[in-house]
Amino acid sequence: MSRFLPILLATSALAMPALAHAHSDASEMPGVIHVTASASADAVPDRASVSAGVQTEGKTAQEAMAKNSQLMRNVYATLEANGIPPKDISTSYLNLNPRYNYENRENGQPLLVGYQASNQITVSTRELDRTGPMIDALLQAGINNINNVQFTVSEPDAAQAQARAAAIAKAQMKARTMAQAANVRLGKLLSLSEGSAPGPIYNQVMNMGARMEAMDAAPPLAPGQREISATVTMSYAIAD
Repeated sequence: MSRFLPILLATSALAMPALAHAHSDASEMPGVIHVTASASADAVPDRASVSAGVQTEGKTAQEAMAKNSQLMRNVYATLEANGIPPKDISTSYLNLNPRYNYENRENGQPLLVGYQASNQITVSTRELDRTGPMIDALLQAGINNINNVQFTVSEPDAAQAQARAAAIAKAQMKARTMAQAANVRLGKLLSLSEGSAPGPIYNQVMNMGARMEAMDAAPPLAPGQREISATVTMSYAIAD
């Protein structure tokens, strides 16, 4: 067995420099402090949108659509009379479906009893105090389905910048506190990143998919405020 000893010694000698080099690299890696912080700022909605429509039924597809078209013509005329320009009105949904009776069947198949037509529009305004009267006008014009009402912050950039600056300040303070607690010095900033940027900020205050025949007038609405938030992540080197 003694003849293998020189080989083992030679192998160990070759491995030692590599181990020493790995240890040296690890000891030279700089320490890093990672921090994440969030902050928010308030913004006042500046736009309101109402998603509403008409649902009609008929024995034939033509009858259901004819009834629907007549009611929608009344809706457009009423909106125009209330000062809503065509550019603030858009069709968001148009559908025609057969209606079946599943209790009475013929040859095992449900009976076709008619058709249902649905036409949904979205009406927008920057005059938020007109939102309630606008819904009243829609109801008077024959709208029988209101999907939702949204108050939107269409340009949140200023509030977003304010929230971002506050989040960065909080992250900086957190990094300094961590360094002090660990008895190390905070070095240079290595990286700074932000979470995904939000789209338009909205507040959905009403969601009513039910039919609206029983509603005589729109409820009072208040846009309130929206909270816009920002989250940042920062990495600092630990100074020698």
